[in-house]
This record gives sequence, structure tokens and C-alpha cells, in this order.
Amino acid sequence: MSSIAERTGIIWVPEDDIDLLAVGLDDEYNESDFLAMLNINQAGRDWLDGKISLMDYCDILQSNDIPDPYELVGEFCDHTELIMRAGL
Repeated sequence: MSSIAERTGIIWVPEDDIDLLAVGLDDEYNESDFLAMLNINQAGRDWLDGKISLMDYCDILQSNDIPDPYELVGEFCDHTELIMRAGL
């Protein structure tokens, strides 16, 4: 089972794959956090749309303080595979 499904207890099937990659902000965010969120979420969309490579996507994540981008991508891929295997 993917880490996402293990944490939530469900196989979540989003309407848009970006929902598995997008990040949000807590109540204590600043302008820098907001710009990083926009950058990360745009990079996720660009990767899903084939506009940038996986390496470029992970580089953008790292440059925006995501410490292990390949772990995040791995969770996304595991969850997507679980959705396909379940036929959802």
C-alpha cells in the first residue's frame, strides 16, 4: 500500500493528479512561503503535463526547501499505481 493510503486509511482518487502533489500553507505563512508554494505547485503541474523533466521538477522542489523530493515523487507514483491496480 502507498504511504498516502497508509496515512489516510483510504485509496484517495483525486479529480486531478495535481491534488496528490500540491502543497498548501499554514496560518503562519509569509510572502516567501507563498511564493515557494506557487513555484512548487506550478512545477507539479508542469511535470504532470510533460513540460519539465522529473529531474527538473525535483530540482525545483529542492530549491524550495523540500528536503527529499524523490520520496514525494515515489509516494505519488506508488499511490497512482495503487489506484490503477484497484481499478478506481
